[in-house]
This record gives sequence, structure tokens and C-alpha cells, in this order.
Amino acid sequence: MNLKKIIKDVFILCLITIICGGLMGYVYQITKKPIEKQAKQTQQEAYKLVMKKATSFKKYEVQKIKKLSKQLKNNENNVEIVQALKAYQNKKNIGEIIQVIDHDGFGGDIELIVGINQQKEITGVEILSIDETVGLGMNAKNKEFRDQYKGKKVDRFEVVKTGKQSDEEIDSLSGATITSKAMTSGINGALEFYDLLKGR
Repeated sequence: MNLKKIIKDVFILCLITIICGGLMGYVYQITKKPIEKQAKQTQQEAYKLVMKKATSFKKYEVQKIKKLSKQLKNNENNVEIVQALKAYQNKKNIGEIIQVIDHDGFGGDIELIVGINQQKEITGVEILSIDETVGLGMNAKNKEFRDQYKGKKVDRFEVVKTGKQSDEEIDSLSGATITSKAMTSGINGALEFYDLLKGR
């Protein structure tokens, strides 16, 4: 084989690789800010959905979140506290918003935002990210399932398959017990973290 042709082909391949890499980097830089802006907007909308009376929010310091996260007793390393915010109605603190990731979903991580008022009642649950089985675990996004937690004042929830009989019990999604338990585990983590924020 002609050595000059080999060198030429290698040069062309290298040039194509460099151009493609440059284009990918350029596209990333162009789309990075809009994607971040959209993600932030989605979060803000979720905050309002889980704490409808709130007019403003203030984030807790990252160091405080990390410190308190280490004190979670029922965590079993499957729940990660992403961030926490104080929710205000005008200047009055009306509750806390806690963003969590449960790592034990059937399809991977499930990221939630949980609103909890000053009476420790859950004011709302919104899903930021989920990748469960369509028609089964993805039904966790349905309002009917999420509303099982809403308005409840408990220390901990438990998933049941035989029909809930108390505020602590959550009806499992049909054919998606793992997803139901992951959702509930994330919310239990938020409730425990709420107590830590309040010094309980």
C-alpha cells in the first residue's frame, strides 16, 4: 500500500475528528445556558406546586445540608438530599421544601421535590426526574398516586399491597412495588431531614 496514501488518509481522519470535536463543543456551549435555564425554571415551578401559598424561597447553605445529611438514621445510603429551601409567604416562613434523590428505583434514580409545612404536613410531591417502566412505574407521576402523601402528618410512610388503612400507609402501584418503595423512601428521607432542619 502506498505510504503517502496512508498518511493522507490518517491526516484526513484526524482533521475530521478535530472538526467534529470542535462542532460538538460549540453546540454544547450554545445549548448549555438554555438547558440550565430550563432546568431552573422547572425547579421553580415545582417549588410553587408543592407549596402553593409561598411567594418566595431561600436556599439553605450547602455545608449545612451536607452536615445534616450525615445524621440521617434511616437512610441506608439510598437517599440523597440535593437541596433544601425555606418557603415564605411574604416574610413569614410557612414551611420547607426538600429536594431528594432515591437511588433505588427500578429504572435508576428518582428525583423528587417535597413540600412540608410548619405542622409537618406534606403539602405536595413533584417528580423532577424518573425513568421507570411505562405503564407501571411511570404511573408514579400520576396525581392520584402522589396525592396519597399530601396532607398527611406522619413520621414515616410504609408501602402496602392490601389497601391502606391508616395515614402512614401508601397503596403500592400495581406491578411496580419497587418504584412505590423508592418514592416512599425518598419522601421518608425528606421527612427525616425536615426534623433535622428543625432541630427535632
